[in-house]
Amino acid sequence: MFSSSLPRTVLCLAGILSVAAASPCSAKSSSGCGKALPAGQTLGGVTSINITSGGLERNFLVFVPPTYKTHTPTQLILSYHGGTKTALQQLQLDDLTSPEFNRDSFVVYPQGINDSWQGVPGVTIDDVQFTADLLDYVQGLYCIDRQRIMATGKSDGAGFCNVLACDAALSTRIAAFAPVSGAYYVDTLPCEPNTVAIPCSNARANIPLLAFHGGNDSVIAYLGGERKNACLPSVPHWIEAWAARENLGAANNTKPVAADTVIYQYSRPGEPNLVNLVYDSINGHDWPSTAPNADNENAGQAPTSFNATPMILDFFAKHPLTQLV
Repeated sequence: MFSSSLPRTVLCLAGILSVAAASPCSAKSSSGCGKALPAGQTLGGVTSINITSGGLERNFLVFVPPTYKTHTPTQLILSYHGGTKTALQQLQLDDLTSPEFNRDSFVVYPQGINDSWQGVPGVTIDDVQFTADLLDYVQGLYCIDRQRIMATGKSDGAGFCNVLACDAALSTRIAAFAPVSGAYYVDTLPCEPNTVAIPCSNARANIPLLAFHGGNDSVIAYLGGERKNACLPSVPHWIEAWAARENLGAANNTKPVAADTVIYQYSRPGEPNLVNLVYDSINGHDWPSTAPNADNENAGQAPTSFNATPMILDFFAKHPLTQLV
């Protein structure tokens, strides 16, 4: 699956690549439209790339979809690994490079410093800036649809998706978010999981969100609590805070997804199912999949009755960014 090319190193400085730059194709096109794939990269292949961000050398993997055409603006999905995990392990977990589920979208797997992400207590690395620099680089290299930049992740990586959704700049650049088994730390104690104030500086009031969490998650408890000298809000409180933030009200539509699984959907006129939580009462700290994966093969775990990956891809397909900045 990996290309034979050596990792490339580039220096990303503010202003070299502009997010607003567009090719003659359309306003939604990135500046990489029309450029040939770099030497050694292939359709359907994965390449490791290094850039400099915040004075640090950073790394990410890029999956080029097998259907990619250099003049066609193409969706890009960011997928963030869990704590103590790696970009490669996230690629092997999320199935977003599987031809069964995805043949049409770029997938970028950023690597956290010390396998961790901003938002986790004690982490001081500016991963928000890394994400912005990474997007600048990738949009300058490939034909990326600026209206279809999406983000997902697992555990600490899912928590970082929340950090991005709550960032004034990145919340206007990333169209939709799908965190899985997320750790949504709030830097405060004592911890009141059902009432803790959750800070957020999102610059959009219509951020599409599809979250997943298991009722038997023994790592990031569904009901929240103190962890790493910080407070994890209960997942119901966290999703209700997002619904309130987007003026969706407290009422939700509850629908079955599969055995032991429901989805809570918050909507408003003209924007159905904008904020959503998929709750599997028996799932643990897993990326939900009906097939064996690195999560559900652990002791005490098992495949779920549904697959998160096609649900995420379907959600992303329905929620492009409606206004470019």
